[in-house]
Amino acid sequence: MTHHKATLNDIADAASVSISTVTRYIHERGYVKPDKQKRIETAIAQLNYQPKHQSIARKIPSNMIGIIIPYDVMCSHFNAVLCAIEKSLHQHGLISFVTTAVHGEKAELARIKDLHKQGVDGVIVIGGRLSDHRLQQLRLNIPVVSIGNNQLMTENISSVSTNNVVGGYLATNYLLRLGHEKIVHICGNLSQPDGKQRLDGYYQALEKAGIPIRSELVIYGKFEIDCGRQAVETLISQEVEFSAIFAANDHMALGAISMLKEKGYSVPEQVSVIGFDDHEMATIFSPPLTTIRQPSQHYGEMAATHMLQHLGLISAQPSSHEQEYLMTIIERGSCIARPM
Repeated sequence: MTHHKATLNDIADAASVSISTVTRYIHERGYVKPDKQKRIETAIAQLNYQPKHQSIARKIPSNMIGIIIPYDVMCSHFNAVLCAIEKSLHQHGLISFVTTAVHGEKAELARIKDLHKQGVDGVIVIGGRLSDHRLQQLRLNIPVVSIGNNQLMTENISSVSTNNVVGGYLATNYLLRLGHEKIVHICGNLSQPDGKQRLDGYYQALEKAGIPIRSELVIYGKFEIDCGRQAVETLISQEVEFSAIFAANDHMALGAISMLKEKGYSVPEQVSVIGFDDHEMATIFSPPLTTIRQPSQHYGEMAATHMLQHLGLISAQPSSHEQEYLMTIIERGSCIARPM
């Protein structure tokens, strides 16, 4: 009596999945959800399926999650995001494998591929630059979670969106409500999503207030203290009139204040300054810096939640109420109403 030899079609039928899903699973050529993996494994065992060329050797979970952070590891926002991720992963027995990447697509792609070769079970990218299309092109057999730049939600890719446009708008609108109209924006690196988005928020606030955008009030920087100092020096040397500065991060805001003082300007009496990120230095600087605080911990917790769901370690949960995690203005001593 001849016994029927199980085929991929039989496995697919028994597991209630497509043949392509079975193929991806067996040859590790793409991501398969944990519940489907279990059904396929059960079908393989029940049908005594034997591949033509070699025995199935499924990857043993490493319990490691690769985390890629931007090169600027001194940023308090990124550190807070990272700490929240690590804490959430640790609670489920996962180890964080952290690496840095300079801001650039090539470096980011290389880091993701390196982590994949190291055998991590998933990758979380903080402040990444890869587009949705580039992420999809990776076709990895592990889940990827991106924080800050993407909107993609697929079987193995999730995104945690940040509100940098909103933050830029809030900072600029705050100065407008104080009566300032000649507002300088010291940009971050515009090749990075957060830099461009905060500039967009600045533009939107001015446009809504009916105030013309003046190119001389937009100074391009790179999120560094010296950029804030150089921006103020440029404004003063070119005799540009301004009464307030919105810097795209606290480092540049503090640099701007230090140069204003050197040039004989009083902050906030003559120039108001607002930053972004709520760095720990903001509270001890003179004057204490008014800034935008991001829900950094929330971003990290959400990224970890997406990863744990992808790995089947927790079930899908309803999304949190976003109003609880909005960017907020932290008022201190570096901004006042414009003198009439």
